[in-house]
Amino acid sequence: MRIAALSIPALAGRRSLTFLLVLLTFGFALTYLAFDRIRPSWLVLFPDPIAATNGSSVSDLPSLDTDVSIDSPLPNAPKILLVSAFFPLSKSKHTMSDYSYWLSRFLGPIKSDIYFFVPPDMEQIVLDARGTLPITINTSYTSPFDIPPLQGLEEKYEEMHKIDREKHRHSPELYAVWAGKPFFLDEGLRNAQAAGKKYEYAFWNDAGSFRADHRFAEWPSVARVDAVWREGAKLNGAPEDDLIFFPTWEPPVASMKHWTEGMGPVDNEFSEGSFFGGRPGAITWWRRLYYAYHDSYLAQDVFVGKDQTLINALFLLHPSRIITVWLADPHAPNYSLTSKVSSWWDDGEGPLGRCGATWFYYQWWLAGDEEREAMREMWGGKRWWWWGSQKDEERCRDTRVLGMTRLLRRVFGEGWNPPPTSISVD
Repeated sequence: MRIAALSIPALAGRRSLTFLLVLLTFGFALTYLAFDRIRPSWLVLFPDPIAATNGSSVSDLPSLDTDVSIDSPLPNAPKILLVSAFFPLSKSKHTMSDYSYWLSRFLGPIKSDIYFFVPPDMEQIVLDARGTLPITINTSYTSPFDIPPLQGLEEKYEEMHKIDREKHRHSPELYAVWAGKPFFLDEGLRNAQAAGKKYEYAFWNDAGSFRADHRFAEWPSVARVDAVWREGAKLNGAPEDDLIFFPTWEPPVASMKHWTEGMGPVDNEFSEGSFFGGRPGAITWWRRLYYAYHDSYLAQDVFVGKDQTLINALFLLHPSRIITVWLADPHAPNYSLTSKVSSWWDDGEGPLGRCGATWFYYQWWLAGDEEREAMREMWGGKRWWWWGSQKDEERCRDTRVLGMTRLLRRVFGEGWNPPPTSISVD
């Protein structure tokens, strides 16, 4: 009995030791695979399914050339115009002091030319925030319902609010602010050009999108934007003049592969409408396309209050015109499972390291090298692996530009093609 009694804990001990060794081995393997800098190129955690069908487990989507400095503009570099607007809402979850602070974070440090729409009684706040930097202020409209595409739609928007599943958070005024962005971008660019300015690119930027201190100034970087457009044209097989850039939050759900335009806007957290733009011709095309579908759906009493859902639908209809960046792209070379796993105790870190607020990753991504490095230093790093510092792994990392067609085919399958369209604005 004594021998049997003694053999039981010995066996249990051996099993416990074996289990512990297996667990440690698995942990070391996972850690090894998660670090992109030490993982072999042939071993990826999330292979691109399209690349795999071509005989390669590694994504063949190209990335930008990060070995070339993008701080100094090239000779005869294109100029960039930023367009924005601020129309205070009668009911808002944010205070005027919030908006004033965010305006100062955008208008104070950013040196790019800015064209800004604002009601007459808010003009001085914008001027004070901008200081001596270049800005054109347009006070022609007291409300977004005054702009041509939205005139007379107050009643329609009130009716639309009744069927909004998020009516507790939204208002008809907010719908109008969102819906006005394509008009404001195109109109601001046209007015600036009519005044003798020449711009190769223009972008809409939400007035409240810079919500914390930052080191951006020469933003977005002219050379960086130019590189994105060159690469995007190759990916999409489209002229650079035709491309529109939007950031991606996450791709649509797989069932959207069956979507058609008759089904209405796509209610997924897909596009980010806080920043978008391109070259003048593409901006005008986007304005026409957006309001053509906006008006068509609205006439059928289909909900178009949330601009994101309409933008999503236009992505599915015209993916070859869209280029994007996706922070959480699991097929990207710099994606790190370790950073993603660790984010539960440090919400300043995501799949590309410490990059600030994840929604606004595109701000860092479109910046020049010096400003990127300054932001890395600002966001900092930490030591948490016992064998030494992994600060380089946690610092914000670059990722590549994506063509929308390719991104959607990852989700929907290689055989997916855009559904037929009944509206043409070309």
